[in-house]
Amino acid sequence: MGIIIGVGGGRYCDDEVQPILEHIVSLAKKKNPSVLFVPTAGFDDINGDEHIFRLFIGLGCSVSALLLTDKSLTKEEIEEKIMSADIVYAGGGNLKFLMDTWKKTGADKIFRKAYEKGIVLSGYSSGSMCWFEQGYDDCGENHEFMFVDCLGLLPFCNCPHFESPNWQSFADAIKGSPLSGLAVDDGAAVIYDNGKYYTIQGNDGGDVTFFDREKSHIAEPFDSKKFSV
Repeated sequence: MGIIIGVGGGRYCDDEVQPILEHIVSLAKKKNPSVLFVPTAGFDDINGDEHIFRLFIGLGCSVSALLLTDKSLTKEEIEEKIMSADIVYAGGGNLKFLMDTWKKTGADKIFRKAYEKGIVLSGYSSGSMCWFEQGYDDCGENHEFMFVDCLGLLPFCNCPHFESPNWQSFADAIKGSPLSGLAVDDGAAVIYDNGKYYTIQGNDGGDVTFFDREKSHIAEPFDSKKFSV
């Protein structure tokens, strides 16, 4: 049991994802929650991420960043930062680099502890995929798509940006996989809240598509009630 929000993508600059961030903050069930932004997938370059800080601060949050490529950080310091947050928000970028870095630093195990503690785990694109069993990302050589093993807190293979023609290659790639696929458009998010799944949309809408391995991975709208307990 825990809380995870996977955002398929969307724009911060014109507040397209504002309703989704509002919902993330509400799930912390705390006035003025602390948000830990984790930009590992973007190689810890936070230039251009000012809108993320702006939006969370505008929702009454305090925001700090955890730069896991900083080799001066000890495992104890990493754990203190993660476990003292109310909300973790992981940014987009290279999913393989994210997972390699989290495993190398031990952050992967700490994020599992955070999940068990009830800290809200959330993120965008690679920062969404990381919480699932697998992610489908264009982080291969020459930006080729590949499957990346992730934390496995949720049992599906996750694909973001599914409204994009390039990312719709997921529909064929997932066929034959032992996992069911969950593809999320920009402007949409999947929420897992202590056994209950549901979806929400930003200001421009967005769909969530399910590829059931028991139905030959044929695309269908995600029926969240089927998996809620």
